[in-house]
Amino acid sequence: MQRERLTVSMEPQAVARVRQCGARFRGGASAYLEHLVRQDALREAAASAARWYAAHPTYAADSEAEAIAVLDETA
Repeated sequence: MQRERLTVSMEPQAVARVRQCGARFRGGASAYLEHLVRQDALREAAASAARWYAAHPTYAADSEAEAIAVLDETA
């Protein structure tokens, strides 16, 4: 995968924190920021799934019942 360069402006304290945390990551500050972006994407996906399941509260039970019905038909 080809990497892209990004320039950002931050408060000095934020820059210091990124450098401090980046020192613990293989790949440095870039790897640390990429890690944070992946965590954020995962949180968004989980929140989206939670909203979907909240909007479809019977989905799991309906799916289980459908699977059991299919298994009963094939038995």
